[in-house]
This record gives sequence, structure tokens and C-alpha cells, in this order.
Amino acid sequence: MKTVTRSISLNEDLANFARQEAEEGGYGNVSAYFAELVRQRRQAQIESDAKFLAEAIKDAPPGPEPVDKIVAACKAARRRMRREKWGKK
Repeated sequence: MKTVTRSISLNEDLANFARQEAEEGGYGNVSAYFAELVRQRRQAQIESDAKFLAEAIKDAPPGPEPVDKIVAACKAARRRMRREKWGKK
């Protein structure tokens, strides 16, 4: 995967904190530390969205009829319409 360079500005306290976290956390550099933070945030958002969707569909009515039932109903309606058409003549 291609990497993209982004520049961020931090005050001195945050820059020192990030450097210390990167060193103590075994990250190769501060960039790797920030990349991990972004991945964690993205994963949390995905999990939140999945939970929301699961809750949203929990009480939803069942989906449409299976295709074979729809096709059978259409065929029966066509037969009925043909009988009515030819029966009227």
C-alpha cells in the first residue's frame, strides 16, 4: 500500500509526549505511533457503525419474499389474467 506523507503541528508538550509514547511503545518512530492511533480510531468507528446497523435492523420486518415465490405469484397472476381475458370473449 502506498504511503502518503502528512505534516502535523504539535505544541512542545504534545510532541514530547508523542515521542515518549513512540519510544516506550516500541514504535519505530513517531509516525508509526500516529499511524497506529489512526488505525485504532478507524477500527472503533467501524465497530460503532456495525453496532448501529445491527441495532437498526434488529426489529426490522423480514426482507422480501424469495425470488421463486415472487416468480410463482407473477405466473399465477398472468394465468388468471389470460383466463379472464379469453373467458370474456
